[in-house]
Amino acid sequence: MTNRNHTKQYILLALFALMQKMDYEEISVKDICARAGVSRMSFYRYYSTKDDIFINYCDERFEEFYEITKQKQVTTLKDYTLETFRFIQRYTKQIKVLIEAHREFMLLEQINSYARYIIRNLKSDFRPELRDNALFCYFLAGGLYNAAIHMVTGEFKQTPEELNENLYKMLETKNG
Repeated sequence: MTNRNHTKQYILLALFALMQKMDYEEISVKDICARAGVSRMSFYRYYSTKDDIFINYCDERFEEFYEITKQKQVTTLKDYTLETFRFIQRYTKQIKVLIEAHREFMLLEQINSYARYIIRNLKSDFRPELRDNALFCYFLAGGLYNAAIHMVTGEFKQTPEELNENLYKMLETKNG
């Protein structure tokens, strides 16, 4: 890990630790720097605001998710949603922190942008007319966001695999 990554990690961990003790709105950049053991100059080298810490963290996680989908050669929508549910489960604690800080909207913004990117760039069976369809991307992103929130808060008690199967059972249509 480079010195840059260490500094960013210290800042992230400091923010999470402070959020255990204080309301998000009460935490200052000065508090974060003191807890992380870094200067304000170091903080501002990487971030403009404390919200940027979360945005950066989400960006890094979504890059990780994209690499997983590429490595596993996810090509179907069903596989994509399953991998999404698995990924959400892996980061439950961090998503809870966002919810408790009333910053879950940042997660939605990130899911919106990354859903479009992933749908366009994965080698998949998504119908060509859906690849560049903003409505489809936002619809999918909104559904995944809501599922993530409810998975994390405990409303959905199923495993990612069970949740995904239930989703696709609901989506099946009967021709009749």
